[in-house]
Amino acid sequence: MSDIQKGHLFNVLSVFMLAVGPLLSKFGLLQISPSKAALINVVTIITACVLLGLFTKNYVKFYFEKNIILLAVFNSLGIIFLFLSINLLSPVEIGFLGRFYTVFAVILSVIILNDKLSRKELFFITFTVLGTFLFVDTGGDYTNNLMGSFFALLYTFFFALTNIFIKKTLSKQKSSNSIMFTNNCISLLFVMIYTLIMGELFDGNYSFEGIGYLVLSTLLGGFLGTLLLYEALKYLRFSIANVTRAFSPLLLTVISYPFFPIEITVKNTLGAIILIISILLLSMGNKKENANEKITVTSKNTE
Repeated sequence: MSDIQKGHLFNVLSVFMLAVGPLLSKFGLLQISPSKAALINVVTIITACVLLGLFTKNYVKFYFEKNIILLAVFNSLGIIFLFLSINLLSPVEIGFLGRFYTVFAVILSVIILNDKLSRKELFFITFTVLGTFLFVDTGGDYTNNLMGSFFALLYTFFFALTNIFIKKTLSKQKSSNSIMFTNNCISLLFVMIYTLIMGELFDGNYSFEGIGYLVLSTLLGGFLGTLLLYEALKYLRFSIANVTRAFSPLLLTVISYPFFPIEITVKNTLGAIILIISILLLSMGNKKENANEKITVTSKNTE
């Protein structure tokens, strides 16, 4: 199996893991507040990283580097806004709005990784924004929908920024598990500060069922899904890795709709179609150009 094939395999598996996460998180948030959910998420990932290191005898290391500290700050903000948005929106809405991540990823790749943005990409980005506005249904509880959509866009931005810095940090010499461990250890500090501000850090009122849903969601999406993405990014160009991920909302919709259905209108259906097609074309924009390029991440980009 070639490096490119390995990258695509890891990426596909990551998408399946991440698609289940929002549904399980929504079940958990019916019983636990967003700040506590963020805390459970980070602690679960840290524990999973340590256990994986013990199991594989490739023990976790703490990488105290500037880029990793920065990505941890962005990651903690992404986690907080993720649970705030899931608390206000259905998993189906989260799935589609979360695909705006690709727009941020492409734009940030231009700014930080010095990728070039073509006219076609600008065109697709414009249509993605249009699709997002059409998809967001302003019926029902307008305030919840508006705030939830705002938080969803914020979490996608910060996760895109996090993964950009992961791309700058990854190397053949660094363990993906240790990067995740370091990232979440630092993120834990910021999430604890947020939970303290919300007055819930020392509140022992936790639902065991809610904790179970959130831990399972974290293990599948936040841990395994992210770990597989880290591995995929070792072999794939950052923008190429987003091609398969453009279809994740469809998978999430199939899984989530029976439990948390949304009103299907002409407007949000058209918006969803425009959003997915634009994201897919945006992600595939440079695929032909890089088809024969062998992607190797070197330690040169760690600083």
